[in-house]
Amino acid sequence: MTSYHGGKQRIGKQLAEVIVDESLNIAEDKGLTIKGYCEPFCGMLGVYQHIPELYKEEGLCKLKYKAGDTNKSVIMMWTALKKGWKPSTKLTTSDQFMKLKTDGKSSARKGFVGHFYGYMGKYFQPFKNREKSTLIKNVDRVRRISKNLKQEDVTFKSGSYTQYSSLRNYVIYCDPPYQIQSQYYNERSKKLDFDHEKFWDWCRKMATNNIVFVSEYKVPKDFEKIYSIQ
Repeated sequence: MTSYHGGKQRIGKQLAEVIVDESLNIAEDKGLTIKGYCEPFCGMLGVYQHIPELYKEEGLCKLKYKAGDTNKSVIMMWTALKKGWKPSTKLTTSDQFMKLKTDGKSSARKGFVGHFYGYMGKYFQPFKNREKSTLIKNVDRVRRISKNLKQEDVTFKSGSYTQYSSLRNYVIYCDPPYQIQSQYYNERSKKLDFDHEKFWDWCRKMATNNIVFVSEYKVPKDFEKIYSIQ
């Protein structure tokens, strides 16, 4: 489940290392003191899970950590995991999946089930049967990620990336919906549009007092590519 559509589990550590190394170099060049780290599109924390330890290795042990996402159920899941909640290791049926998808409510369970059973990890897209062993493995994975981040007291909050517009002296990593993708879905599994121009303008504004990184295939000409993965 944590290796979901658009996720960064397999390359998360690579990206985290680049973010930490580059941010330290930029901070030194600009004379900026890094006060915290934020991911406005945190999802399943593929990159985030590696960040605190890497900064600690560089001597930055008192940073503030923030994570947001428009999917309220995913945020509820991570918040519940921090408090000791454990996703069920009983397999979910197709009927249960569809009932949860259409109940109109947000919940920690929904955050887990929606990605784990969705085809290719797409949130509540066509149901995909999973093996019991895979379910147990992924339950253990999200609990391990949460346990590691609990030590840093990451603040989770659902909402748009713009909720972080007042941050200063933060490293901000954004993994927004990609422009080359044709479909994006919100928590209610409804297709939505993402205003890319508005997002890029926000990044420009935030880069004035922060260090901003973005994962994308296509970017405006005034953004600098620092790393690529085939």
